[in-house]
Amino acid sequence: MARQTRSSSGDSAHTFIHQNILQDLEKELCSFDSAHLSALKSSSIFLEEMVFQPYDREIRSDMVSNEWFFFNAFPFTLGLRFPFPDFITEFFQVTKISFNQTMPMLWRVLLILDRIKNAHIPDLSIHDLPLAYRLRCHGSCRFLFYSTSSDPLILRATMNEEQWKSKFFFMKRNSILGGVEYPVKWLRKADFKKLLPPLADSERRIQSIRALPETERSFIPYPTSSSQHSSSNMSDTSNVPILLDLEELDSYPTPVNVKKEMPAVTSSKPVTTPKPNPRTRASTSKKRKGSETTTPASEGLSYEELNFTESLEPMTSFLNKVISWSQILHIYPDGIS
Repeated sequence: MARQTRSSSGDSAHTFIHQNILQDLEKELCSFDSAHLSALKSSSIFLEEMVFQPYDREIRSDMVSNEWFFFNAFPFTLGLRFPFPDFITEFFQVTKISFNQTMPMLWRVLLILDRIKNAHIPDLSIHDLPLAYRLRCHGSCRFLFYSTSSDPLILRATMNEEQWKSKFFFMKRNSILGGVEYPVKWLRKADFKKLLPPLADSERRIQSIRALPETERSFIPYPTSSSQHSSSNMSDTSNVPILLDLEELDSYPTPVNVKKEMPAVTSSKPVTTPKPNPRTRASTSKKRKGSETTTPASEGLSYEELNFTESLEPMTSFLNKVISWSQILHIYPDGIS
């Protein structure tokens, strides 16, 4: 029986409903905190008017709400933005499957099929897919595509992903175009052919996909070039993929203790150059891989909400050193010998 809980966040007086579906609660504790949400907000992956649910560790991924809608971070690591492409959106509209009950493999297949539709088969339809796949419920009522043939339609789409279940967040439904129409409760089972009866020309289109070179129907996460992102489309920035790097989001600098380094003004000895603090650069931070993921910003969320006070300490250390040198130059206007 579903039970209700109230979020502990100050701005979250609404009710979330436990569906009691998850098999391993400890492995699915939300690890997407306020800093991650700030990075998402500044990344242009979502429209500016969309509202994020503040981080609350007590909210689980199988909870549902009439006010908030779940998103898993994984699809955005593939370069997708929201709203998703029409082809992918149609799949969820017709099947009534929630975003939160999908496995990574399903997203990879939909992404490659959307590329094929844009590049080769413009009349490709979601209704064609039951000829190649059936929907299979796998663990905690999550769905993936199961090939109806020994030769899968989309190749290299099955691979392991680390900790994807714990990286999720919620958005306010009324801030999403059509958000109130998205499903609330999880779908327990789905007969693909009944949900999507194949069309008259479905077999022709499926065979056209199989006739493509393997490179065209294989999952390639970050294509160097694609007809759907050709020069004719690049003027529309919504077509440019933004690759969300989850590892990079996990590499924020650890807090450091800032020590003030003020020179003794009464001493007659020459003042030595202050030594740089080796701890101002956190050892756990990772080198940026590119410019796709933007620097976390506080736009739309308060610093108190983001707990960013400690992350500003490296800048405080830098400013303390500037003040120290200003005082030194004031005491020794002719320089230090």
